[in-house]
Amino acid sequence: MDLTGLILVAITLVAIVTAVVEVVKKTFKIPARFLPITSIVIGILIALIVWPLSTYELYYMIVGGLIAGLAASGTFDALKAVGKKEGELK
Repeated sequence: MDLTGLILVAITLVAIVTAVVEVVKKTFKIPARFLPITSIVIGILIALIVWPLSTYELYYMIVGGLIAGLAASGTFDALKAVGKKEGELK
């Protein structure tokens, strides 16, 4: 497994996963404690949807989706923390 390709797949999917998780969170009122698992599941699902368009094997895309879901979850938490800190300064 080429890690460079895997990271590129994951980085490409992070923005999409973050956007879809945000839409799902607002639409279905998902509690914050379930957002990381939701992000991982959505990351894997998006990777499976994109898989026929890629040249990578299935397991490669699943791992890329998993990494993208974890990264999207961390990105959301980081942005939320930055938003709170900016609110404290006002």
